[in-house]
Amino acid sequence: MMTSKVLGKTLSLRMVPAAFAVLLLTGCSKTVQWEEEVPLNTGETIWVKRSVEYVLQGGAGNPLDMAYRPERNQAIEFTWNGKNYRYEGDARIMLLAISPQKRPALVAKAADNSWYAVHNYRCTIPFYVQIIPDDTGRVWSWPPQIESWLYNQPPNLLLERHPPEQMKKRYTAQERQQENYPGTGNNPSQQKIDPTHTGDRCKPEEK
Repeated sequence: MMTSKVLGKTLSLRMVPAAFAVLLLTGCSKTVQWEEEVPLNTGETIWVKRSVEYVLQGGAGNPLDMAYRPERNQAIEFTWNGKNYRYEGDARIMLLAISPQKRPALVAKAADNSWYAVHNYRCTIPFYVQIIPDDTGRVWSWPPQIESWLYNQPPNLLLERHPPEQMKKRYTAQERQQENYPGTGNNPSQQKIDPTHTGDRCKPEEK
């Protein structure tokens, strides 16, 4: 009969190769790039280039459940009105729109990716963030809350993230809608920029 001491030692030895494999695989990554057909609020349609880095990592609560999972950061690049723009950051962008002042704006739910906590964004209603470029089209910032001209605009960017081998190289506007539908069907705050959206952070505390 194997004693508890011997059994423990045997299990420890068996875990060493698995743990070593996890350490080796965690550093593996791949960048997934694709293009999307994006109908703008101006009536124009443009093609947007996007990329997300996937890292081979263990699942939550199970480090041996190895799979490629998307990182928080993403890149969006597009040309509008003869000028090139590129955003790199951790906001989960759902909308690209053109302001009345003829400047592009990106919009994300402030709670997604815990963006509000990372960037010290205060509770606002609606609880979205509007990200705007400087004159170079490379440096982006955000006002204290989104502007009202964005209210009720529908998302026009892909929200879903499949495993790398399932991501397409190009998505038409119709394909993007089909991909987003499972997550937006019962979620008003993702069907449009909902002026009443509070999120869990902005809900009044129960007394």
